[in-house]
Order: sequence, then structure tokens, then C-alpha cells
Amino acid sequence: MRPLHVASGGILAAMGIAWALQGAWLLPATFMRGPEWILIGAGLAGVGLFLVYLGTRPRPGSTERPGK
Repeated sequence: MRPLHVASGGILAAMGIAWALQGAWLLPATFMRGPEWILIGAGLAGVGLFLVYLGTRPRPGSTERPGK
């Protein structure tokens, strides 16, 4: 497991979700309203979740089993 990937991915995913919710008028925001912010937020959340995936999968050639 790579803690830096997991931590940064989690932060990016949380930011992306917040931006998407602001774009959908579900969270208060000043200028971050509209469909473009929903797409930007969803994209950022996707990148963050991908980083979390990369950080939690076993390294190639590793004897580490998933879940340990």
C-alpha cells in the first residue's frame, strides 16, 4: 500500500465531490455554479479515486495479498 497515493487521492476525491455538489447548487458557492463545475468535480473525483485504487492494489511481483 502506498499511503501518499491513498491520502492525496482521498483529498482529491473529496474536493471533486464538493465541487460537483456546488455546481449542482446543493452546496453554497459564489461562482462555482452550473454544469461545467459538475463535470470538473466529477473528473477530479474520478482522478482521486483512481489514485486511491493505485495506492491500494499490490505492487507487481509483490507477495503482498489484498486486504493485508
